[in-house]
Amino acid sequence: MKGFDPTAGEDTGFTLDSMLDIVFLLLIYFMVTAAFVQEEADISMSLPGRVQQSEPLDMPEEQVLDIRADGSVWLNGQPFDDPASRDLPQLTRVLSRFRMAAADAKVPAFIVVQAEDNAAHQRIIDVLNACAVAEISLVSFNLE
Repeated sequence: MKGFDPTAGEDTGFTLDSMLDIVFLLLIYFMVTAAFVQEEADISMSLPGRVQQSEPLDMPEEQVLDIRADGSVWLNGQPFDDPASRDLPQLTRVLSRFRMAAADAKVPAFIVVQAEDNAAHQRIIDVLNACAVAEISLVSFNLE
């Protein structure tokens, strides 16, 4: 009796050539038919910004803040906020815009505080806090 030889007889070998051809054809098909999604970060857009000045603008060198005895705060002759308001939101917004405009014009933002003799000290602190929130560090007092 002869020994069993599995290689004898029919060729049952399995070749990967045809399977690789099919895989590459499927890969090419999916690459061609795929739609590429544009990422949000890749969308070109320009956001509004501030225009930088090439040369300094003529701006007033200082803004004058008057603090009156009744608690009212006046900036360059214009009243701001309620005398009972401690955080002074209107004044803070205007001072922030002044600081940004001064930075764009390449000049320092300078505030002069004038308080009446009988003005409350807390009101002066409130005005200084508004200057600090607006990031204005050049503050001076006018003593008359």
